[in-house]
Amino acid sequence: MAHPIALNPSISKLRLPLIALSAALLMTACTTTAPAPTTYPGQGPVAERPDEPTSETPDKTAEDKTPDEVKVPDDKDIEPEEPVIVAEDTGPYYNNRTGLTPPHMAGRDTKRLALLLPFSSSRAVLRDEAMSMFRAAELAIFDRDSADVLLVALDTQGTESGARSATQAAIKAGADVILGPIIARNVQASAREARRSNTPLLAFSNDQAVAGNGTYLLSFPPEAEVKRVVDYVADQGTTRFAFMGPDNAYGRRVKSAYEQAVRARGGQVTAFETYKGNDISVMQEPAQKLATYYAEGERAARANGGLTPQSYQAIMLPEGGNALRSLAPLLPYYDVDPADVQFMGTSRWDDEDTVREPALSGGIFVGPDKEAREAFKNNYDRAYGDEPSSLATLAYDAVAFGTYIADGDPAKRRFRAEDPKGFYGVDGLVSFDADGRPQRGLAVYTIQNGRFRLLDPAPRTAGSGT
Repeated sequence: MAHPIALNPSISKLRLPLIALSAALLMTACTTTAPAPTTYPGQGPVAERPDEPTSETPDKTAEDKTPDEVKVPDDKDIEPEEPVIVAEDTGPYYNNRTGLTPPHMAGRDTKRLALLLPFSSSRAVLRDEAMSMFRAAELAIFDRDSADVLLVALDTQGTESGARSATQAAIKAGADVILGPIIARNVQASAREARRSNTPLLAFSNDQAVAGNGTYLLSFPPEAEVKRVVDYVADQGTTRFAFMGPDNAYGRRVKSAYEQAVRARGGQVTAFETYKGNDISVMQEPAQKLATYYAEGERAARANGGLTPQSYQAIMLPEGGNALRSLAPLLPYYDVDPADVQFMGTSRWDDEDTVREPALSGGIFVGPDKEAREAFKNNYDRAYGDEPSSLATLAYDAVAFGTYIADGDPAKRRFRAEDPKGFYGVDGLVSFDADGRPQRGLAVYTIQNGRFRLLDPAPRTAGSGT
């Protein structure tokens, strides 16, 4: 079992390497004061993290080279400081109670956060994601003005049993709020344990089925993105919609949400096509069918003086990366003109390579506030010399949001989590009802002249927009 590591503010510039072993836990007591503050839009002070120590650079592997695979040291590589469990008098603080407390934090109004991530997963991509999220959470701790938060990082191994054990260890350490896990089935395992002690869980899964009863999803479920883009297009007068996407779990979720959102706005999904795989060869026939249907509507309109409506006015393309750049050009190739039909997408379009595809010019998609995220990315790069992973912002915001939930009467943690005013972080606005599903403030972007351009900003306060 890995030993806890305590980082004392007096040595806060020392960066200790992460220990992660199967079936093991890592407890990192992170406290410091914040130098040289900068700010993110709509957020409190943020500080550049202290410099990294000199250490061995992780090697890339042939598996999942992006991001680089994390090299995990053995216990023997580090002589850790032993944990100290201090039984404290309650005093004037709600949070000053028995729990994991490093000596330098004794007597403080300590907020204890447990971060559950798959540090020793069998999958390199999950190990890399865990490391980047851990760094982002650590950055959030060092960005705070006061040394009042204890971060306890625990290894779930990427398994249900590991998540369950990590949650039990978190509760034993006195966690006020649990952050994580990532994978839906692991969230379920953690949630069952967390509910025994009424400990709120801020998880990173986007599977809305695991939310509720004290479990809140700090993620971007595609359902919210689809609703936002459909609402925007419907407000422009669109009533007839088409869909073309992958026949996989994500594609089916988007399609279902799309049909529901269109019906809610009084519109109609007039055509849809799906395909299996992400190669252009499996996309050609479905694209040709949609184009044929569109052309039939055009001929009918010409025959009766334009009285027949278009077969569809907008089409959802829920892909990203290479798959999107293969899919999008097929429609113009088969004579579906993007100038006449609005191409739409989800946050998977948010990729700098997307703007290089001519067929997507004028297309629209939704995502979080880019201004706030860009400031975070720059801060992360200064601290680590690397780009954050796709989920790193969730971990950063989870620390700030979790600290807010933990600060006060434990009996009112859920009340604070479900504050209707919501929380504004580097991923923009998020708020929760009792169902635990995130209500995200999302912006609408378009692609114009090889750049992303903001069409409709994300709301900064609850109730001011989608």
